[in-house]
Amino acid sequence: MEGQNEVQKIKTQGSNGENNEESPTKFNCRGLRYPATVLELKQLLIANNPDVVFLCEIKMHSNNFTCIQNQCRMAECLAVSSEGHSGGLAMLWKDGVNVTIQNYSSHHIDSLVRMESHNNIRFTGFYGHADLNLRSRPWDILRIVRISVREDWILGGDFNAVTYKAQKERTN
Repeated sequence: MEGQNEVQKIKTQGSNGENNEESPTKFNCRGLRYPATVLELKQLLIANNPDVVFLCEIKMHSNNFTCIQNQCRMAECLAVSSEGHSGGLAMLWKDGVNVTIQNYSSHHIDSLVRMESHNNIRFTGFYGHADLNLRSRPWDILRIVRISVREDWILGGDFNAVTYKAQKERTN
């Protein structure tokens, strides 16, 4: 599926750099308004079976996210509303997974996940600001989060790190 509402698997990796079944997963949804996008997300969740998943660019109000949560069969969730037609975040996790939200904003959700191995992992989902002039603000949030991290840390999401059109063209 290609286009505006494509669901992209960004990375699934444990804190030790190896793939493992307990590791959280991050997806850039580019909008969950269309049934085909939700179906693709469900298929990716079935194929990867993550315990915890971070979604960015959900492009919907948090009040409307319960339906998506139920369709994805995730027991718990924190959704942050989009601002107009951009942004919006969600962190979902399965029943029995111990997730404690540390803090969140329109650009991040920071959580502490107690894994089956009884190790704690800090999992922070991040969505960088699309406006180049405002891009430093979300990064300031990450600097503050970093100070409080004492455990292994997984950080992922859409950093909107492309700063010039020429950079984007080179990656395609």
